[in-house]
Amino acid sequence: MDQFTTIPSGGGVNKMSEYKYARTNSKGEVILRRDTEEDLTFVMEYLNENKIPFEYIDSATMFYIENRAGVRYAYYYTTGRWAIKSRNRKKHYQSKGIADFVDRFLNKYADEQIEQHKIWAEERKKKREEYFKRKMEKLNAAKQTG
Repeated sequence: MDQFTTIPSGGGVNKMSEYKYARTNSKGEVILRRDTEEDLTFVMEYLNENKIPFEYIDSATMFYIENRAGVRYAYYYTTGRWAIKSRNRKKHYQSKGIADFVDRFLNKYADEQIEQHKIWAEERKKKREEYFKRKMEKLNAAKQTG
């Protein structure tokens, strides 16, 4: 496969769904790439119009985009690749563009994430209360013996 070969996904002629040969990795596997054909201005306008919080990282041609639950995603606008923001992003997913990413992925699990945050907050609160209760009991015991 040369660098000009395109592989349409889905049978139609859709510019955003065509994969192109990018390279062959060290394991000998062919790596394909699909460009979104979206520019920086288009993506920023889309996010602003939809009131979606974001931060643009110029050196990486990447956005940090936040969903309703406050979870941040790394989104590469040139290819539509995205991942949940973490210290070591090993797993990336593919979207066809910014609208596809927002519609299908950004808030897909937001309600579950909000619920999980509430559960974690309750657990932290309970642990704090237990910690201070034990601490007060130790202080009171020390005062009675001292």
